[in-house]
Amino acid sequence: MKPRYIHIGSWNIEHFGRVDDPPNNQYAIAEHLELSGVSILAVQELYITDDFPAGGPLGNKFLRASLDLVEEHTDHHWEYEIFPNRDPSDREQLCGIAWNTARVTKVGDTLRVNVSNQVVDDNGERLFLWDRHPHAVKFAARPGEDAAIQLTDFVVIPLHMKSNVGQRHVVMRTRYHEARELMAQIGVIGDAFDERDIIVLGDTNCKRRDEGAIQAFIESGFEDLNEDDIPTYAIGNDAPFDRIFIPRGAERKTFRFSRQYILRSASPLAHDKYLSDHYLVKASIVVRRDDDFGVSEVAAAGSGMQA
Repeated sequence: MKPRYIHIGSWNIEHFGRVDDPPNNQYAIAEHLELSGVSILAVQELYITDDFPAGGPLGNKFLRASLDLVEEHTDHHWEYEIFPNRDPSDREQLCGIAWNTARVTKVGDTLRVNVSNQVVDDNGERLFLWDRHPHAVKFAARPGEDAAIQLTDFVVIPLHMKSNVGQRHVVMRTRYHEARELMAQIGVIGDAFDERDIIVLGDTNCKRRDEGAIQAFIESGFEDLNEDDIPTYAIGNDAPFDRIFIPRGAERKTFRFSRQYILRSASPLAHDKYLSDHYLVKASIVVRRDDDFGVSEVAAAGSGMQA
């Protein structure tokens, strides 16, 4: 039976690699990842471990060990990448992405999105943006038996936006400008990858859908799959931080049945202890013949993603 869906998720794994995680934690992470059923996972709060030298590929030995445990049980090999922060020497709380090579193929090179890292607000205050600098990665569903048929491909942009540390009005304005900077580049990203199926997902740190940052995504043609502000934070009941955004429009057949799901534990305290203070969120997209339009149409669509 041919797989009909690809499951895409996001997970803030809370300081993963900051200290030596015991083997039990790696088994817990691997079990949770396998249970989730995702083939692509955007990851936040990765730390660079000491056995990866400066100047080389960024790596986290604990994530590698967890992915190897999944492979040991499923025979599916996983790859991952970690993206540099705004400060390229920063080794803490980085974003990354992991993928199941048996289900999807990475297409081309990772794109470091050309967003500004600071802006002067309307009131003259300088705000520093995107400490966790956004990157875009293109994937394609593996063709399976008929390699001549090009199946669904899409671009994934993992997020980790400004935290809630600081004055509330300042952090909210910062996130608003972060969102606007990213949305201004959506047409460029589509052009670079010749792709209109773009998924933006991760830890927004936004507590309410009416926050300016979320509205900036929506006004640019994306649908917020956590529009009811369902909490995704294991140790709080008012934090719908983790969200998945897809192109808006029912005619987008790839996303017609996409909904956000939250992989909750019956014991939030145990989840926080062994896994993370965040829940993993996921959504599915339909695997079908690819239906993208070309570069010229992406450019014509501008910064919005409306079909």
